Amino acid sequence: MSMPAGAVPGGPDGTVVMPAIPVGNMFTDGDGDMASVSGVGPLTTPAGQNTFTATYTHANDRKYDGGQGAIFRLTVYDAHGVARTAEKKVDSAASGEISVTFNSQGGGDAQYELWCETHDWFDTTKATDTGYDDLDYV
Repeated sequence: MSMPAGAVPGGPDGTVVMPAIPVGNMFTDGDGDMASVSGVGPLTTPAGQNTFTATYTHANDRKYDGGQGAIFRLTVYDAHGVARTAEKKVDSAASGEISVTFNSQGGGDAQYELWCETHDWFDTTKATDTGYDDLDYV
C-alpha cells in the first residue's frame, strides 16, 4: 500500500489517515484591547480529506469581570472556493484549538484565513486581526 509522506494507516476500513495540518495561532488580550494572528505561511497538502488546526489564546480576562470576550475563527477553502469555518467564542481567559475537516474536492489553488476579535460587555469591538495565506492541494 502506498501512502503520502506523514500519513498513517488505521482509518476506518484500512484507509489512510493524514495528520492534522497546523495553520497558525490567534491571540487576544482582553485588558490590553489587542488581537493578533500568525499564520504559518503558504501550504501545500495532498488533495482529499484533511484536518486543519489553529490554536487560540485569550489572555487577561477574568470570569464575570464585565463581559469582555473574544471570538476566534478558522476558515479553509476547498479547491472550488467553498469555505469551511470553525469558530470559538470565549468570555474569560482561555486557550485551545479549533479545527476544520473536509475533502478538498480535488487539487488546485485555495487559501486559509485566521481571524480574531476582542470585545467589551456591549459587544463593541475593541481589536481585530485577520490573516490570509495560500493553500495548494496537489
